[in-house]
Amino acid sequence: MKCKRKHAAVSGLLVMSLLLSACSGEKEIKENETAAPAGKPKISILTTSPAEYTQTVSDWNQNAYVKKVEELTGTDLEFEFLNWGDYQTQLTLRFASGELADLVQSGAFDSPAHARAAEEGAILELNELIDKYGPNLKAKIPEKVWKDPSISKNGKIYAIPGLVPHAHTAVPFIREDWLQKAGMSMPVTLDDWVAYFEKVKTMDMNGNGDPNDEYGFYVRENLGSSDMFFYEFGVAMNHWVMQGDQFVPSVITPNMKDALAFWRMLYKKGYINPNAITNKYADWQAGITSGKAGSWLHYVDNLANMWAPDQFVGQPDAKPVVIEPPKGPRGQGVGLANTGMYYVWIIPAKTKNPEKVIQFLDKAWSDPELQKFYTFGLEGHNYEMVDGKMKWDPTSPNNANNMESFAYQVNTNVTGHSVNNDEAIKLSPFAEQLQRGFAISEKYKIEADSMYMPLPEAFKTRPELLPNFVSGSTLLLDMFAKVITSDVDIDAEFDKFVQEWKRRGGDEAIKQATEWHKSFFRK
Repeated sequence: MKCKRKHAAVSGLLVMSLLLSACSGEKEIKENETAAPAGKPKISILTTSPAEYTQTVSDWNQNAYVKKVEELTGTDLEFEFLNWGDYQTQLTLRFASGELADLVQSGAFDSPAHARAAEEGAILELNELIDKYGPNLKAKIPEKVWKDPSISKNGKIYAIPGLVPHAHTAVPFIREDWLQKAGMSMPVTLDDWVAYFEKVKTMDMNGNGDPNDEYGFYVRENLGSSDMFFYEFGVAMNHWVMQGDQFVPSVITPNMKDALAFWRMLYKKGYINPNAITNKYADWQAGITSGKAGSWLHYVDNLANMWAPDQFVGQPDAKPVVIEPPKGPRGQGVGLANTGMYYVWIIPAKTKNPEKVIQFLDKAWSDPELQKFYTFGLEGHNYEMVDGKMKWDPTSPNNANNMESFAYQVNTNVTGHSVNNDEAIKLSPFAEQLQRGFAISEKYKIEADSMYMPLPEAFKTRPELLPNFVSGSTLLLDMFAKVITSDVDIDAEFDKFVQEWKRRGGDEAIKQATEWHKSFFRK
């Protein structure tokens, strides 16, 4: 996905700093302002998007992409896009104030932004509504997805999933032209990767005369889509493992010490950017396309728009390609196995006509014309029909500039996203590399017993205990940042972190996770 997930992606997962403004494009496809026909159900939608195009739209009510969805679904839609960078913070405030839409996008029904909304009756239980008004939802969405802890708990459904075409899309990218300049073949082992990083550090790969502004692996804020060098040591964010008779986060096991030592080496030798922990998404993307990155981790879905060679301005020989993850002493993998969740939709309890919302979603999932629109956009603007055949190019200005294709593939697509679904791939000039990337990500997905585990209750009011970096304020991230940027003793600092993590509620989380694991697997 071209969004941050993500995996989440979607965040997986995606702000573009592309070449041209989409203001003129917005003007060209805007329709005349007309009042919505009487009788159409009005549905408000609270969501977010990282695409630069989103910022160019002054009135979503009159946007041609929204109008098309309204036409095909028989609804009057009112979209509100909150800022991508702090969406969770804004969502927390919206739940606190009660200023919500009929349909709200989130990461899970019990996301930290509204952790107890279900228990407190702030969002609706949807089983009966889906059974009565959403037959196509159950028919089109795989059964395993309804078991996802982002969606349901104890058989009660609290959210509708937004899915991705391919569940596993995280993949390393590398500058093949830089490898050729260094006289190197594709790296395989960790030692191979480090050797490549050293070449990047010393050879002025971008040719600007400064050998110190390129980095072997380019990292973004809170290691979003940048957590590659962990599973090689047997740990991963949100990955739980059995340790004795307890089910624990892998990042609190002793294996994490080796990962910390490796990351400290990357930082100290300048193989990663010094602002790794704070590098904002837009700056991260711009840094890569401006020639600062020898490799990075992201989603292969974004290949055609974010990482196409023509996005690397002033670098006519740029050749970013997908590559298999490095082999490490304890593993080789990239991204946890998942059910394909991009985000979820929740319906606040205050929504007056929730059945209309379910009917709208049901239509979106089942209507062939709408699915075609979600993939290819507007005829005459995003694609053409020539001799009865579809002519669509994701790199054309009306699709690529400011990531305008997001308007129909993601922004207005309430089924998830259609970036590089199988139909789009067939027409993509990047079809071969996309298919290779999806195959790599699928092959090296990290299987985990915790895929269906709900968020432990202990984390819901103590998000600082989450075993990941994404929230930006976890004990784990604080320890990680301190260890890699200083000379503190790794063993001592890590042990202190684990002790503090357990004391502040980690032990409780482990108990809850272990009980879930025994119950789910009947051990």
